[in-house]
Amino acid sequence: MRISQTTIQHLAWRAGFGPAAAELPDIRKAKLAEFRKALFKDSVNPPVFLESVKNPYEGMTVEEVGKKMRGATEEERKELRNFNQEGIKKLNRLWVKEMISSKAQLREKMAFFWHDHFACRTGNVLHLQQYLQVIRSHALGKFPDLLMAVSKSAAMINYLNANQNRKNSPNENFAREVMELFTVGKGNYSEEDIKEAARAFTGWTATYSGE
Repeated sequence: MRISQTTIQHLAWRAGFGPAAAELPDIRKAKLAEFRKALFKDSVNPPVFLESVKNPYEGMTVEEVGKKMRGATEEERKELRNFNQEGIKKLNRLWVKEMISSKAQLREKMAFFWHDHFACRTGNVLHLQQYLQVIRSHALGKFPDLLMAVSKSAAMINYLNANQNRKNSPNENFAREVMELFTVGKGNYSEEDIKEAARAFTGWTATYSGE
């Protein structure tokens, strides 16, 4: 059965971000199975790390970074805020460019989907670069692997207060979001599950530069 050009274009929109104008002549001649196979083939390789800024603390120990942060002047803090804001803007542009130009359309589309599912916010561009790489690297893999990688990311650890989780004083924020939003959903877990999950995640912290 002959597959219409409209069908393949629909697949290109759902599994990617739509066909480029230059691809339309090939799409008119393409077979659905071949087009679908090409979508997967172009997305199997690991994604290139999208780096909008270099780590200004590269080579410094955790203790040295902590000391520098604590002793920062107001002017240095202002420069750091600007560094993060401009870096995040640039990172957004880099990812949009990747969505537009990369042949790995399926991977980037799924990464776009998962980044909405695993809602996370941070003003730290170093954390955000790492977080985006985690999502893109696991976008076509197994869900448990993606969940674990997201859980260990500096961005998520700080966003949902896992860095405040202590043995004798568990912070249940991250554990609750894991149950309610990221996995099983309301009505499918107990308060005891939340408490035990919080206890299991104690001790996971992250530094400003992402270690």
